[in-house]
Amino acid sequence: MSNTEDTEKETESYLESFKYAGKRLEAEERKDSFGKLMREIVDSGVCTKCSACVATCDVLIWDPITDRPKLSGKCTGCGICYNQCPRTITTIPGLIGEYKAAFTAKATNTEIKGQDGGVVTALLLYGLDSKLFDGVIVTLKSKEEPWKPIPKYVTSKEELLESSGSIYCHSQTVIPLIDSLRKGAHSIGFVGTPCNIDSVDKMQKSPFGLLKLFMRANIFKIGLFCMDSFSYEGLSGFLADNNSSWNNVQKCSISKGKFIFHLKNGEEIVRKVHALNRYKSSSCYYCTDLTSEHSDISVGSVGSADGYSTVLIRTGLGWELFQDAIDNGYIEAKPLERGKLRFVLNLAKMKKQSLYTIKSRRKFVYQAPQEVVERPKYEPATKDDIIKAAARKMVKLVKTDLDNKFIRFIVTNSSGETLDNVKVHIASVQDFFEVASWETNIKVWYPFEELEFEYPRTKDDTEYLIQLNDYKGLVLSRVANIQKILEKKQAKK
Repeated sequence: MSNTEDTEKETESYLESFKYAGKRLEAEERKDSFGKLMREIVDSGVCTKCSACVATCDVLIWDPITDRPKLSGKCTGCGICYNQCPRTITTIPGLIGEYKAAFTAKATNTEIKGQDGGVVTALLLYGLDSKLFDGVIVTLKSKEEPWKPIPKYVTSKEELLESSGSIYCHSQTVIPLIDSLRKGAHSIGFVGTPCNIDSVDKMQKSPFGLLKLFMRANIFKIGLFCMDSFSYEGLSGFLADNNSSWNNVQKCSISKGKFIFHLKNGEEIVRKVHALNRYKSSSCYYCTDLTSEHSDISVGSVGSADGYSTVLIRTGLGWELFQDAIDNGYIEAKPLERGKLRFVLNLAKMKKQSLYTIKSRRKFVYQAPQEVVERPKYEPATKDDIIKAAARKMVKLVKTDLDNKFIRFIVTNSSGETLDNVKVHIASVQDFFEVASWETNIKVWYPFEELEFEYPRTKDDTEYLIQLNDYKGLVLSRVANIQKILEKKQAKK
């Protein structure tokens, strides 16, 4: 056989493989384009330069100048390059962990007023009624401070029913767990978010764990789906700013990216979840576990209809207890459709991406002094400098905002590398002259670290300049027009 025939055979085989992969991705409705690969992997600095993306796509080449992949033709969004990359997380076990079966279910007991399907409370109630559990670890709401989470070991149906519903604030459930073990409890149902589940899992498996306690105990772990956890005090302040308080709240829920406070008078306070990021636990930026992967059973609302919960059975014990609860009339369930599981996978992928697209590793607020230095001359960057800075793609201006006293610039190091000794220059500009300016120096700026600069507004201000330079030259030069910012803010209202 000639070399030409060999090449044709190899090409035909490759094309068939390429088409097969494309059809599988199309069936899964994947929208993983080359642009997504660049944002998440290449621009974030975690690209291994293995060339898998270039090797598997005919319109990708490796650019020797930038040492990055780039398009040589039109991207069709087939997703093959993204799914071959060793840094992307795309498999089901990689996204939500190993599991035996997935169900959509709800509690049959009308006394249970759960967050969605009430499945967690129903499972715990079955465990108590059947004497499988000596007691269970749950989170109650404080009577003295409404909605403040109180973790507790309970043994009665009455207290268990009081724990129904989600709070979205962190609860230190490991404390009552250890206390109950020290007092002689042997079989315990434990409910927790992924971080708390991980704590118990590590104590059980670590060579430096609490051997004497855990060898004599059986802990059945029910893990909750969790995207974010918020500070109780922070949300208290948010409610106060909105002329309300926890006393007025009937229920909290998160739906379609929005945090909803359902008030007792029937009204709602609704905000996008990311608008409450200032009240979010800092550890949530680093957590990659949506579905409590180390639990016996995982429960959440994503993927199921209103009034139902999505349930992932992970262990043999989890399977037995869940089936027994169904057989004894505590729960009704049916298999979760594969199409519905996609909603769980998509949300899990968003959380897994924090491995390589940390939004804010550290966040600093630089506030200029009230009295700033006057400079008679405004020297904007040249056109060539700005073009060079844009080509480097080093820094991104994420947001410009203002109030009556300050203008704020939020910038991110989007270069994928650490920047050293970055000079920051901010000035109020009128008729091409600086009327006031301020400078500072950032010694070390890590990849995807977010910096916020707060600068006092001057009288009758019209424009502000922000310029950043590192030792190689300009990395950002932008002018913010006050009138345009105000118009944009008004349009959003």
